This record gives sequence, C-alpha cells and structure tokens, in this order.
Amino acid sequence: MSSYRFLAVHILSVVLLAGCATSGPRNSAHPPAPSPLVNSTTEAIDVTPLSSYEDEWNEAQAEGADFADAYTRLVIYSDLAQNEPNVDKKLAYEGRHWLARALVDKDYALNLTVKVIAGAFEATVPLATVSLQSGSKGEKWARTIRHDRQSFPLFLVPSSGGAATPTLGFSVSGDRSYESRAAAAALQVALGIAKLADPDAPVVTTLTEKKGREQARAVDDAISQLFSSGLSEEHWTDRDLRLWRVNQGRPRGAKVTFRIPTDSKDWNSSAANVGTWTVTFDFPRPSVFSDWRICGTVGLPRCATSRAEAEAKAIRELDPSQVLNYSIAPGEQGLGSIRAFIAQKDWYIAAQVALATPGKQGAAASTLCRTLANEVTRLGLNGLDAAIVVWAVAEAMPLPEHTSLGTAPDCQRSIARIEQARRT
Repeated sequence: MSSYRFLAVHILSVVLLAGCATSGPRNSAHPPAPSPLVNSTTEAIDVTPLSSYEDEWNEAQAEGADFADAYTRLVIYSDLAQNEPNVDKKLAYEGRHWLARALVDKDYALNLTVKVIAGAFEATVPLATVSLQSGSKGEKWARTIRHDRQSFPLFLVPSSGGAATPTLGFSVSGDRSYESRAAAAALQVALGIAKLADPDAPVVTTLTEKKGREQARAVDDAISQLFSSGLSEEHWTDRDLRLWRVNQGRPRGAKVTFRIPTDSKDWNSSAANVGTWTVTFDFPRPSVFSDWRICGTVGLPRCATSRAEAEAKAIRELDPSQVLNYSIAPGEQGLGSIRAFIAQKDWYIAAQVALATPGKQGAAASTLCRTLANEVTRLGLNGLDAAIVVWAVAEAMPLPEHTSLGTAPDCQRSIARIEQARRT
C-alpha cells in the first residue's frame, strides 16, 4: 500500500513541476503575436494552386484587324501532359480493400470548365473531369478529357463592338462530399442529352441565341449542382479581338493549365499537371455561305491573304439554291432554312401580290429587296450576306411571271455587287 502511495505522490510532483515550467503570467500584457501567413514584402502566394492562366494576346503582335463585320467561331485545343515524351507519372486506378469500402465511402471529383460569352454567343464547355466513387457496392473511376473542340456555331463580330470583346472564364470545381458520387458520369450524360435534343445551328442568329444561352446556362447549373461543395478556383478575363494573333499557323489565345492533387484525400498535396488548354477564335471569314477564311500569309487550305480576296473567292462559288437552303435555325424538313424563313413572312406574301399588279412592279421590287436586306441583317448576318440573299432570291425564289428584281434600283445594288465579283 505504501508503494502505491509513493507512486501517486511521485506522479503528482511531476505534473506540478511540468505545469510550473510551462505556465506564464495569466494576465500578460503582451501575448505573443500570431505568425503572418505570408511576408507580403518578400513572398508571393498562389491562391489557385490547381490552375494557372496565361494570355498570349498583346498589342505588339496584334493581327485581329479583319474581325470587324466578319464571322468567327470558338476554338479550343489542348497540350496534354500525357502526350509529352518520357512521361513517367500516371494517376493509378488504386482500389481499396473491401473492408475499408464497407466501413467508409470515398467520393472524389474534380472538373475544369471554360465559359465564353461573345455578344449573342454563349457556351460552357467542360474540358476535364476526374472522379472516383468507392463504397460498399464497389468502385468506379471516371476520367473524361476533351482534347479539342471546334464544332461551335459562327457568330458575327460587328464593327460597332459587343462581340469584339469576348469574356472568358475558367473554373476548377472540386468535391469530396457524398454528393460528388458519380458527378463525372452524370455531367457527361447531361451534356450528351442536351446535344442530341438541341443541335447547334451553323450560325448564331436572333432565332437561336436564346436557345444557345439557355443550353450554356443549363450546363452551368448542372456543374454547380454536381459540385455543390468543396473547392472552386476561377479565372476571368475580357479580351479584345483586335489583339488576336497567330503563331506557327495556329491562332493563339488564353491558356489555362489544370493540375490535380496526387492525394485524393488532401487538396493541399503536391499537384501534377494534367495539361494546358488554349481558348481562342478561328480565322475570320467574310460570309457564312462559304468556308473561305482571311488568314494573311498563313498557308492553310481555303485561306485567302486579304478580305477582298476571301470575299471574291467565296462569291464565285455561290449557288443560289444552297444559299436559300442554308439553315439559320434548327428545324426538321427545311423549316429552319433561309427559304422557309422568307416564305412565311407576311411582307413576302404581300410583295408577291404587288409584283403581279401592273404599274406597281418597280416599287414593289425595291421594297422587297430593302426588306430582305434589313431582315437578314436583323437576324445577325452582315451586309455582304444580306446582298447574297437578295441575289439568291432574285435567282431562285418563285416570282410572278414576267417579274425581274434586277431592274429595281434597291435590288440592283445588291445583285450587281454579287454578279460583278462572280465575273472576275
């Protein structure tokens, strides 16, 4: 019994001595100051460790003068780390023991997305998604990489501005909560259904811009719901298309590098590069009815050295029936074509009656051509394409017998512009 009493006294003495050695005055007037996170005078801090942004446009090498009143489209291409030689690091598919899966679920998802707004054009494009779902029912890995994407509709860059200064946003979303389960698969399924149900028109017009905007925002909502908690990194910028430039035959642009943590349980673990994506815009083209582009000295197929050359080559290849059958809105059985758009308008039906009335043909023809040009530009096409449509209507749309639009002054200007270019 005495030995137990001695041991208790000894332990108490050690505790008291330790307390005396470590305790200080309770009411110290100068408590120790907390350590700063960063020495602001000498150190920089990376607040987006899983992503980085680089801009390749600058005033000294600007080549975007031909975008005004021309069309372009969004272009995305990648430089992936996995394609580099001597890559020795791989993100392994590491399974967990069945007992660990039975006791604790493990859910992990990361996503890289680009958002682009240019006037009436708007798109949200997931570029990379990596996820793991591990639990009592098994394990599932999902990894989706978008290498390149160019299947976007054309849009007009008006000389007045608007689309001439696109807004670009890059977002990294990460989630390790239960809600991240199957996020990658769900996101890709949602994108696939949206694409099949609502295919893109070849050009953005006032008939399609609302639908395109709704589709982009539906993708935004899907991402925000699937990655509702966790981390988020974003980079936003406004870029003037006049600063667009080309290097080694390829348009340059805004670049984002995406990295993922090597330890899925720790966002702060060392990060490895997945790759870099460049978001830019295609060479400008003067007409939606032709794929001739303005490329300067770049020796690419279907590329002209100047705007005048591109216009001339495009016009020489025109076919009036193909112009009228061009789709300006998704629709079945040609209901979204230029021909269908014109034929269902009240002003066109009224013009047919006036053109068949003796003494009114000249004024009716001028009114019809003016209205055609105004309606086409109101859709979101440029002046050259408005003249092309007037020419195509004169050539291939049904008109009353003995009627010619070519003699009316307001029709002559458009028709002569096209016919002169076709003869040279």
